[in-house]
Amino acid sequence: MTDQNPNQTPKIPKAKGTKRALLVEGGGMKGAFSGGVLYAWNRFLRPNYFDLVVGVSSGACAAAYYVSMPKVEPVKSEKALGVWYRDLSGSKLISYFHPFQGKTFLNQEYLIDFIFRKKVRLESETLDSKKLPHFVIAVSNLHTHSIEYIKATSSNVFDLLKAATSLPIATRGKHMLNGKLYSDAAILNPLPIQDIIEAGYKEIVVIMNSPIRHISGPLTRLTSLLAFPKHRTIRRMMRKLHHFHFNLAREIVVKPPRGVKIITVAPDEPLPVKLTTTIRTKLYKTALLGVKKGEEAIQFILKRKKKQNK
Repeated sequence: MTDQNPNQTPKIPKAKGTKRALLVEGGGMKGAFSGGVLYAWNRFLRPNYFDLVVGVSSGACAAAYYVSMPKVEPVKSEKALGVWYRDLSGSKLISYFHPFQGKTFLNQEYLIDFIFRKKVRLESETLDSKKLPHFVIAVSNLHTHSIEYIKATSSNVFDLLKAATSLPIATRGKHMLNGKLYSDAAILNPLPIQDIIEAGYKEIVVIMNSPIRHISGPLTRLTSLLAFPKHRTIRRMMRKLHHFHFNLAREIVVKPPRGVKIITVAPDEPLPVKLTTTIRTKLYKTALLGVKKGEEAIQFILKRKKKQNK
């Protein structure tokens, strides 16, 4: 697949090859579940099983580690899993005292510049390999008020992750990339399954951070006001679109369009963590739940693959 034209709005690339896609949902610290799933897959399911990988919000962080390890990497994948419950627990990432220290409530510099760039280094150079799936990170363009799917490369992935994790209220809610302001894609569409289907993908694996039956209500006016006090249009779109796409995605995974196979990896019950939970024991339990669900999904996916190859 070729790189996107920088003069065009980045969209989901049209399906080619096996037409398989992986979509990883975010949800702040609920990303520990996705991290656990993808840790389990590092041993048995290579990223190039997919033609496309889409990461949303903190799901983009988990997906970035997964895609950048095309070979079995037990030590590296263990460290990547440990990020969720070891490095992001406590008060280094999230603290009510951060604003008094000139930081945002959620310290993105600690997350991206220290953890991803240094301590548990994301090997960004591997993202330029043609042997990897097309890895895009979903972000909200605050100028056009729309979702963009930008291909992650060695030169832009860290800025992309900052944009993807620019959770309103918890951070500044925006990050500059190529002269444009972006925010977390989840404010408009937390689970863009429909866009992937419309791009022609026929087998889609979706990692979700809440039970399939979970339904979301609209965001409150106060929440949207605190998120974007100076952006009336975005506030209105958040209240209209966030819960709509969240609930629509769940309808689609339960009853996908004809000719489309959707495999869902989701917890059976609400996770022990919420958006900003930093308690290590809860994060560890969430990661282990992800590992368990990831292992169960592998069995199903590999059996399906074996049948297709006969």
